[in-house]
Amino acid sequence: SVSPICGEFQTFQHYSKQINLSSKMLLPFLCLLSTVFGDGEILVLGGQGLAGSATLSALLEANFEVTALNDNKNYFDYHETFSSKIESLACLRSAGLSGCFELQNYIKGAPKIRAIVDFTSSTKALMEEAVEILAPLNPEVYVFVSAAAVYDVAIPVPAPIKEEEVQRPESVIMRESYNDKNTFGNNMLGSEEALKGSGLPYVILRCADIVGPRDTTYRWWQYQVWVEHFELINTGFVVPSMLKNMRYSLTYGGDVGQAVVSALQKGVKDRVYNIAMEKEFTLPHFLLELCKAFDSADTCWADFTEAEETYTIYPSNHQGILSIARAREELDFQPTPWDTVLRETVQFYSEARLRFTNERNTVLQKLGDNVIPYLSVGPLNEAMTQRDGGPRPLGPTPPVNADKIRSEL
Repeated sequence: SVSPICGEFQTFQHYSKQINLSSKMLLPFLCLLSTVFGDGEILVLGGQGLAGSATLSALLEANFEVTALNDNKNYFDYHETFSSKIESLACLRSAGLSGCFELQNYIKGAPKIRAIVDFTSSTKALMEEAVEILAPLNPEVYVFVSAAAVYDVAIPVPAPIKEEEVQRPESVIMRESYNDKNTFGNNMLGSEEALKGSGLPYVILRCADIVGPRDTTYRWWQYQVWVEHFELINTGFVVPSMLKNMRYSLTYGGDVGQAVVSALQKGVKDRVYNIAMEKEFTLPHFLLELCKAFDSADTCWADFTEAEETYTIYPSNHQGILSIARAREELDFQPTPWDTVLRETVQFYSEARLRFTNERNTVLQKLGDNVIPYLSVGPLNEAMTQRDGGPRPLGPTPPVNADKIRSEL
């Protein structure tokens, strides 16, 4: 493979004294060949969401040929951005890969591919199906984008959490208890176990809650609308007491793409990496940062509650911050600074309110169902579609027991 050689040359030029003359002459030439003729074909399962679209962009920028298998729905600007740059296989993953004729034809006609990058095998059954059906492609490596939620179903360890610290409890009762508390984490760990047991060379990237543009879970965008139109919504952020001081990590979507490309270029195999930002968060801290981005730190307030059943969006994993030391050392991973993430993400969703109508309506629906059930979303929709984006204040009336987020910090 050209890319690992090229990556080694670019990264470790200071070791050139240890390379003979002919190698030093050959390596730049191989890098040039990689640039001109491409760096191998990648099959991506998914690719339409936040981390997926960022990874497609990173792969294309690194000169890989990309084929994406998904349901071909147009989330945000997916079609506009990628339709002319990648090959597409239209398959509904939930219906099963075995019934996808486009995939079957692809497998019959495709040569050995460089890698599979999987964003969709979110259960053990889905992963088992994927590795069985895609094994004939004989990929050099199978990259699975997993989640830090797997640590929630493992024996607790002190933070920052390292990759090797995933061990399910031996007690069946305790294991079932952990699984019930975080079904998603249990499913993702099951997918990891199925991939490791498949015999395929693998790389697993464990991400914290992923933030950034084009999030098809609409989590950040909900909070951003809440902040932008705080006085109109007239409801404080709900912060359960258990999350008040809980530290957690976040992952930027663009950093996932960076990590995938780095893993491919360096040729690593059978390794697991945590991928996250360097900055640590608590939920009040994150909300304050978002409020400050809109100069609303003095008007935002939070309702700190003892209730367990509340509408909170972050975090989805509760074991603490992630160690990214291994990714730094082996992948040369450099997480995007928080200030950049905040600025770019806020800007994207500020522009998205007028550009992406369907997605905006989904955000309004989620807020209407969970945050403002007694207030018509009509005024909020009208405020969001104004060209200046400004809310029409109705006057906030925080409850007596609500604390200012700033005061709490």
